Amino acid sequence: METVAKKKAGNVVVKLVGGDITSYPADAIVNAANRYLEHGGGVAYVIAKACAGDAQKYTGISKEAVREQVGRDYIEHGEVVVTPAMRLEERGIKYVIHTVGPVCSGRWGKTYGEKLKLAFLGPLKKAEELGISSIAFPAISAGIYGCPFERVVETFVETVKEFSEMTVHLKEISLVVYEKELIETAREIIERNLQPFSDSP
Repeated sequence: METVAKKKAGNVVVKLVGGDITSYPADAIVNAANRYLEHGGGVAYVIAKACAGDAQKYTGISKEAVREQVGRDYIEHGEVVVTPAMRLEERGIKYVIHTVGPVCSGRWGKTYGEKLKLAFLGPLKKAEELGISSIAFPAISAGIYGCPFERVVETFVETVKEFSEMTVHLKEISLVVYEKELIETAREIIERNLQPFSDSP
């Protein structure tokens, strides 16, 4: 894991980290799930397998959790489901917060942006509710859902800036990017849109 950028939004530290999100020791990591929490590919599969050793087993746990927490078999944009981190607890991760982003298929527009913002905002609100101090996100919808990576990072930054004005518990919000070729793009957006970080009070 490599911290590529470290900035501030209000009193919240915002980090851009390169590497595998399942190795990042935040209190909660966010899973970019499909609405039925079937962890068959992408970051969802990686997280599910890391948590339970078997992605299908973790899908079963997630489906049970969505029925208990939401009252139906799927989640909408902005809704989240929380499951235990299981094997990842030894890495310092306590929870997995599942959120669903839009399917852009290479397109972009206001509706996609609004849905993506909800996908970032839901886990932030849940983390605050859980009283935890750190959370890590993948680039939601930038993979197989085909949302433009730059728009995803911009939406992450915009949502974090707004949320930082109302948070009490969250002190650190990270964006974890696995693909090395995308890191520089994310760094430029984050450096341009957030306050400088200083260790001094």
